[in-house]
Amino acid sequence: MSRRRPYDDTKSILAVILGVPGLAGLVYLMLVVVNVTWRDYGLAAGAAVFVLGFVGLSYGSYRAVELVRSAGGR
Repeated sequence: MSRRRPYDDTKSILAVILGVPGLAGLVYLMLVVVNVTWRDYGLAAGAAVFVLGFVGLSYGSYRAVELVRSAGGR
């Protein structure tokens, strides 16, 4: 079992406290962009923006979790 550095739990908690509302804000922003794109350019463009946004948010979330884990967090 690896030895944990001081404040690793605190850093993990801060990452969750800041990360969850940040992710919720990005999801809301993505849905606004999808809505505007759908209204102005049609369903196909809106669907494409949604898929790209979903993939981007998924990858960003995955990388954030991996960064917290590599820093010694949970």
